[in-house]
Amino acid sequence: MSKYTDALIERRNTIVAAAQDITDTAADDGGRDLTEEEAAKVKAYNAEIAELEAKIEDFAKAEDRSAKFAESFAGRRQRAEVREREQRRDAVENPEGKADPIIDKRSVGQRFVESDAFQNWNGHGTSAPVVFNDFLGIEQRAAITTDDLNILPYQYTGRIGYVTTTPFLDAIGREVVNSNSVTYIDWGTGDPLAGGPIAEGDLKPEAAITPTEVPLVIETYAHWKAITRQAIEDYPRIQSIVEGKLRGGLANKLESVAATTLTTATLNEVTNADLLAGIRQAVGEIQAEGFTPNAVVLNPADFAALDIAAAAASNSGPTAFGNFWGLRPIAAGAIPEGSAYVGDFKQGFTWFDRNVTSVYMTDSHADYFIRNLLVVLGEARSAFAVTDSAALAKVTATAPVGGTTARTTSK
Repeated sequence: MSKYTDALIERRNTIVAAAQDITDTAADDGGRDLTEEEAAKVKAYNAEIAELEAKIEDFAKAEDRSAKFAESFAGRRQRAEVREREQRRDAVENPEGKADPIIDKRSVGQRFVESDAFQNWNGHGTSAPVVFNDFLGIEQRAAITTDDLNILPYQYTGRIGYVTTTPFLDAIGREVVNSNSVTYIDWGTGDPLAGGPIAEGDLKPEAAITPTEVPLVIETYAHWKAITRQAIEDYPRIQSIVEGKLRGGLANKLESVAATTLTTATLNEVTNADLLAGIRQAVGEIQAEGFTPNAVVLNPADFAALDIAAAAASNSGPTAFGNFWGLRPIAAGAIPEGSAYVGDFKQGFTWFDRNVTSVYMTDSHADYFIRNLLVVLGEARSAFAVTDSAALAKVTATAPVGGTTARTTSK
């Protein structure tokens, strides 16, 4: 069974478990009917399960067909024809002493997998050797493309020492996980209010806490770049430069995905003609829920407009700005203009990180070894979610941003 089929089966089992948890919760709660939200989740899970099962069945059939063909008369005949061509090529020489130009256009990997030595291997120890007489001679290879980093001056004049910043990722909560999917607990909105005063001996009320399990899939983000081995030999620093750019690109992607996730969440909303006043209102609402806001996320254009307006309305000039109501402003292009998100992001928004950003380098890609190319691959596996909506609020301005006359700091 292929790795892809295994992944589909693992995903299917995860969703089945999530759907079962919802129905089990209803059963344990006195056998009640599912809520509208629970029923919608179960319906969506069942639809995805059916889609995955159809894919699994299709791939299983394809794998069965491939296995049957390999064992069939046609499969054996195909391998015999290949062996015959190889024997003719080895036996015949032209006047220049070169091998017979009968070319097997299959890749080396395909020829190895279809060889008798591999087909007859019992899976233990070492198989019989497979010899390719044309490995470096007749087999055709593509030329190195100009997109590969193979021409570099010794004196590098690009940006060196640049560090990609991720202010939003730095402001949110982070959980390191060790699987392809996770389930986190949604504890509802805020903390429940205790009863009282209660006389001694009287019945104490139960706290209104209803935890809900929420499944989440860890996604993969990656990109790569090829470098010639000679480029690294002539200028070793190019490897670290490329690795740095790959890491920076992944960090920028995760920052963007996190901000986009925030804009699609269902949150408490504050509407005000003045965005700056709306931000202050949101601070009060979040404080009333028992949280302490630590940041405001807004569009870069709105960040600039508020700073300019606040500076114009003050006596301290532009150098005293860069915060609104004591909150750390975070510019994010994914946030629409005219809106902002205020909150205690350490408590309310979580980054589920499968592993730190990894960078790998290898020549084991297609024919890169012979082309003298090295592939540098950067990869990160992450997911983001609003894990406590009471700690966050969305602010929407009903008038153009930048007309505020309020001060952001007291001087």
